[in-house]
Amino acid sequence: MIRQIYRKYQNRERYKEIIRILARHGFHYLLQGRRFDQYFYWITKVLPAAAKPLEATGLSTPVSLPARVRLLFEDLGPTFIKLGQLLSTRPDLVPQEYASEFGKLQDHVEKFGPTEVKEQFLDEFGVVPEELFARFDYIPLASASIAQAYQACLPNGQKVVVKVQRPGLKHLIEKDLAIMRDWADTVERSIVGKVCNVHEVIEVFSRQIRRELDFTVEGLNTEAFRALLAHHPRVEVPKIYWDYSSKEILTMDFMEGKKADMIEKSCRGTPLGRAYARSLLEAILIPMFNRGIFHGDPHPGNVLFQDDGSVVLLDFGIVGRLDDDFRYYSAQLMLALSEKNVAETVEITTKIGIVTREINYQYLYEDLAHLMDRATGIHLPGIDFSQLIRGMIEISLNHGIKMPGSFFTLGKALIAAEGLAKRLDPEINLVEVARPIALAYLRGQLQPCFNSDTFYQRTSATLKTLSELPRDIAKTIQNLANGDLTTIFVHRGLESLYDMLDIFSTRLAVSLLVVAMMIGSALVIHAGKGPFLFNYPAIGLLGFLTSAMMGIWMIFGMLRHGKLK
Repeated sequence: MIRQIYRKYQNRERYKEIIRILARHGFHYLLQGRRFDQYFYWITKVLPAAAKPLEATGLSTPVSLPARVRLLFEDLGPTFIKLGQLLSTRPDLVPQEYASEFGKLQDHVEKFGPTEVKEQFLDEFGVVPEELFARFDYIPLASASIAQAYQACLPNGQKVVVKVQRPGLKHLIEKDLAIMRDWADTVERSIVGKVCNVHEVIEVFSRQIRRELDFTVEGLNTEAFRALLAHHPRVEVPKIYWDYSSKEILTMDFMEGKKADMIEKSCRGTPLGRAYARSLLEAILIPMFNRGIFHGDPHPGNVLFQDDGSVVLLDFGIVGRLDDDFRYYSAQLMLALSEKNVAETVEITTKIGIVTREINYQYLYEDLAHLMDRATGIHLPGIDFSQLIRGMIEISLNHGIKMPGSFFTLGKALIAAEGLAKRLDPEINLVEVARPIALAYLRGQLQPCFNSDTFYQRTSATLKTLSELPRDIAKTIQNLANGDLTTIFVHRGLESLYDMLDIFSTRLAVSLLVVAMMIGSALVIHAGKGPFLFNYPAIGLLGFLTSAMMGIWMIFGMLRHGKLK
């Protein structure tokens, strides 16, 4: 409790800033919950602008609630922008209309200047950029919510890009995370808690944002992709220079290339455009099947196209990871989709996800069959992968199949990569590109491993397990004979009972307190001592009034919730 109070005291300025922004957007309009309407009723009286969210956003026409939340997140700063961008990939955590709206979030943040850049270098390396690089251009190449990128030149003449984290960003994000946790229980009880799991959202976001803030993680990811794609003739990944990098500064090769907007018209549908599109998809799929990692954000700003037909991947801050089982089922799913095998798709879907309620397999089969028909219509040259993945996500949620977070991140990455590829080759089919890569992966899974080190390691582990098996069986039988074998039962579906018991105990405690105050007040009035008010002892009269108000408040609450029986 003391730590929480201290934390709130330390974050008081950020609390005030967030409250002002919430009031300006009309907090009770955004959350639309009865309790928040009551809490912020007086704010709207004191701050009339709080009841006019359109004035705060500069819009002249009414906007939907998801759009209001998106505009609010943009005003709240980098932490909430990143939170919205994460939620745009997780329709299992928020409703689809919110996820779609969060996909429009842009990094509307102010640029920081040379003074802040020098302070960052002094903190990380103890010198200013001019002492570390032969040349450093303080005009940023790009600016985002996490960092800004600058062009520089190493002492050996190598041109590089230096990614510098925003000053004080880590401290600000930790403040915002602490505030989110402080408000989590309150928000969970509002209308927001009815559409998403607030605690799960905060936990998932905390893990991701902390990884993004550590640039050494991004550097290691970049090196992993560089090694995996080193043998691909038409894919390049920048090299990381660790002597000029730290947790908040990352230095890498300066890569020449053009954005998709610059070459789309001239290359669309041409042999060069088809080569670009195929190389881009292979750059996402090969690491996914070979190592279980994939670029989590292949949007047009993170891909460059070179004149020789090569594709350059940038920004590995968001990287998804797949375990062996998920990789295997992903390969099987690609093959099932390419063959339009609905039965196999149903089976794989239930294996990838966690079934949270009883499934009607006939309905699930019908829904997936209809989806497959829509995604492979007569007018389409192949499978519309984006429609297929979005449909599978919606169907799995409707049938109570909870997909792992990696499924949504992978789906978003593949949809983004396919969308960019189709701008250069409208006829490209992601499933057909993935088919030979998935087959090669499955073929490799069938081949026995003759590596001597791996063979001896697995053999020794197997022999050790077999040698310990008789002892474990004997120990289990002995515990059973001695009556020491314990069976743990887990009761499910009792949450409503716990809530009822909690409400009952609270009301009972309040009732006993009211009765005790009334009896105590009656005794004080009967004694007739102390200061008098209206010819009655003031303390006794005050006790009667307080207990009466508490009783009326409790009865009103039960009437409002329909629980007075």
